[in-house]
Amino acid sequence: MRLLLTALLPTLLFGCNAAPNDLEVHGALKAMFHQGQTGTMVTLDTLLPNSNVYAVGALTELSGEITIIAGETYLSYPQSDGSARVEVSTHSDAGATLLVSGEVDQWVHIVTPHAIAWEEFDYAITKLAAGAMLNLDGRWPFMLEGTFEDLEWHVIDGTRLQAGGTSHKDHLAASVQSKLDSAKAKLIGFYSPRDRTIFTHHDSTTHVHCVLEDPLATGHVDHVTIPKGTLVSFPANWR
Repeated sequence: MRLLLTALLPTLLFGCNAAPNDLEVHGALKAMFHQGQTGTMVTLDTLLPNSNVYAVGALTELSGEITIIAGETYLSYPQSDGSARVEVSTHSDAGATLLVSGEVDQWVHIVTPHAIAWEEFDYAITKLAAGAMLNLDGRWPFMLEGTFEDLEWHVIDGTRLQAGGTSHKDHLAASVQSKLDSAKAKLIGFYSPRDRTIFTHHDSTTHVHCVLEDPLATGHVDHVTIPKGTLVSFPANWR
């Protein structure tokens, strides 16, 4: 079901009586950046297998990135040649130093009425979520699917992190960075206005990862342009 935003409100009455949901968060960006806490905070086998699980995070000791979509787990490991190797599975006991996750069994869908620049991304997601009647003071997952423009992402490599490197810029420098002018992908993200420096950066309300099937890749999104007509999904029973 694809809905234009202008026609959305009458359609989203289903699911309103469902029990409230919340995210599960392990670790914190501020502890990683400023205190060097990169040990295991949770293992993925505590969440999996579960086809309703969605998650993003970083592997123990910043050895790579974690992305989970509908229980499908994508683990991306930096390689010495500057590439990244991806493992895909529905089972994993890998450790995470940062992980934010949620369970969603039903989504509602919106088609973006116009293109969205990266600089406007947080604001645009908030406006779309308001149309989907989500609580903007709460926290929740969201997903985008389509062909994206100017997609840039990175895979953290803790072995390249310089001693004393505590900023987001330092961590970005210690990573495998990739970009494509155009890419078919899924973006899984998490929104919260009250978790800055926990799982979003201090100047953002979202944390977003991408999954590309061809070439197979996943990582933390640093930039993307969302074209008009992109499918955006929000949890149907999170109010």
